[in-house]
Formats: sequence, structure tokens, C-alpha cells
Amino acid sequence: MSSPLLDPTRLLALAGGLRAALRWGAAHSGLPVVIVAALAVVVSWRLAKRSARLAVEVTVVTVMLLMATRLGWISW
Repeated sequence: MSSPLLDPTRLLALAGGLRAALRWGAAHSGLPVVIVAALAVVVSWRLAKRSARLAVEVTVVTVMLLMATRLGWISW
């Protein structure tokens, strides 16, 4: 059974929406589509790195709090 996330029709719709968003951004900014796409890739990469870092920090703090609770240092 195929994953709903990898459904070809859904991926094509997503690609079409992305293409339309890039064209809209290029039309309203006056920049070529390639520049708008490059900016979108850089911004999304930086956002992904920050999000991953935040997820790791939250996981570490959660584990530390659970360990402190398990050892009886914190009571809820």
C-alpha cells in the first residue's frame, strides 16, 4: 500500500502550488524566478536548521526533567 504522503497526484499538486507561488513572488518583486527560488531554498534551509536545533534542545530538556522526576528531585 502506498503512503498518502507519496501519492503522485498529491505531489504534483504540491509542485504546481510551489510553482505558482514562485511565479507570484517573482512577478511582485521584479526578481527572476530563479533568484526567488534560490532565496526560498536558503531561507527554508536556515529555518529547518533552527527548527532541528530547537527540537534537539526541547528533547534534551524533556529527558532531563523526566530523569529528575524519576530520581525524586522534582515532584509534580
